[in-house]
Amino acid sequence: MPVSYGPSDINNPRGTPFAGMVPESFWLTKALLFDLEWILRDAQNPNFNKTDYPEESPLAALKHCLRLLRGFEVRTAVTSNFDQKTVVGKLAQLNLAEDFDNIRCFEDVTELKPKTELHLLSMDMLGVKPIRTVAFETDLDGVKAAQAAGIFCVGMPPGVDGQADMKLASFLDHPLIQILEKIDQAKRASLSLP
Repeated sequence: MPVSYGPSDINNPRGTPFAGMVPESFWLTKALLFDLEWILRDAQNPNFNKTDYPEESPLAALKHCLRLLRGFEVRTAVTSNFDQKTVVGKLAQLNLAEDFDNIRCFEDVTELKPKTELHLLSMDMLGVKPIRTVAFETDLDGVKAAQAAGIFCVGMPPGVDGQADMKLASFLDHPLIQILEKIDQAKRASLSLP
């Protein structure tokens, strides 16, 4: 099914091939919550789709995607059971720490995943509701936490054990617009939306 586009609005990205049009998927999804492991795996993914990201390393492609999301005013966060020093340190090593709007870790909550507190706190800090959020998780605790918080969850095999709402091997498998459209279609179907 082709990606469909709607009229330009304040979420229109600047300086992209899609200037003037906004994918409909961005009307439903306004925030993406990543667990740290997802980011680390994608940043070093040797099998990423080089057709869509020519002449780029997986890290450069991931950074490009995060910046494009900002252009669409889609907020991003990292939620992790690790401590802040570890999370920020790993992201800083990859030069990605500045590319997230919010980072919530061990010190910020009283209960870790599979409890919902990290996800709920991140959504509160980003100013979004669960229906507008997608979580990207690599293990079952993260999937359970996201789903218990009412968030549509995309799981990275093999650690999601068939429990996530949708599986995706990498955020870099296809162009960003296609990934988000695919997620949006699955999300709408799960909510019985047109």
